[in-house]
Amino acid sequence: MLLYEELADRVCGMIGNGTYRAGERIPSIRAMSRQMRVSVNTVMESYAQLENLGLIEARPQSQARRDN
Repeated sequence: MLLYEELADRVCGMIGNGTYRAGERIPSIRAMSRQMRVSVNTVMESYAQLENLGLIEARPQSQARRDN
């Protein structure tokens, strides 16, 4: 499993256990990068994967939000 997939799984777990609730902001790409000690590109790939699954909604120049 690739690192961005592992990170996406971890964030998905946080969504599942209620760490991030519907409509709530999740950490910015840079903040998540620092928190998880991975590159910005890894977080971008993870967030893109989660957005494709409909779990988060990313907005340009804004933090991503957990979708319904």
